[in-house]
Amino acid sequence: MDLDLVVNIIDENGYLGLFLWLWFGVFILPVPNEVILMTVGMASSQGALTPMLAFGVTYLGISAAFTSSYFFGRVIGRRLLQIMRRKKRFANSIESAMELMQKYHVFSLSLSCFVPGARYLVPILYGISRLSFRTFAIFAYSGAFIWVLIAFVLGYLFGDKMDLIMRYSDELWLVVLAGVIVFITIMVRRRKVKETATEMDQAIYQERQHK
Repeated sequence: MDLDLVVNIIDENGYLGLFLWLWFGVFILPVPNEVILMTVGMASSQGALTPMLAFGVTYLGISAAFTSSYFFGRVIGRRLLQIMRRKKRFANSIESAMELMQKYHVFSLSLSCFVPGARYLVPILYGISRLSFRTFAIFAYSGAFIWVLIAFVLGYLFGDKMDLIMRYSDELWLVVLAGVIVFITIMVRRRKVKETATEMDQAIYQERQHK
């Protein structure tokens, strides 16, 4: 992505323009989201943007895009899903997103931020399933924060080596994804252990009550 494009957006429309561009642009621009985020980070490192403000606007724009996907799923998701299933390109992504949801449950909202094919599908699917907005917000916004932070910092620190980063971007994000999966797997297992312990305590309590 051209650095001048980001600078021009700020010059012409201010940070509000950047926010709206990130909110709606991620759905229509044929550019990986990571490239957009790293470009904003690089622009910040070169003084074209105020770093903290640029990061905040970027995070809010991406969060708005996730939120739109969620409510889009609640409103017309089922009809959209039927149309998308007929196209092989989307059908494969939908299956991958569903597998992610079945394996990691609500944690898949955080994990999907690091998976391009599932990034905006998972919020749509949870919107269709009527997951409460509070639960959606907790997991989607926390995952988005970590994802945006990593991409922004990479662009900020290594923007002058963007070509090298993009060359090995698949390997880089696989490492990051693996780390996130390990973390979420640990959290899921701890949650299951706590639920099992709670069920055992309740069973013991009920048994004592019957005696």
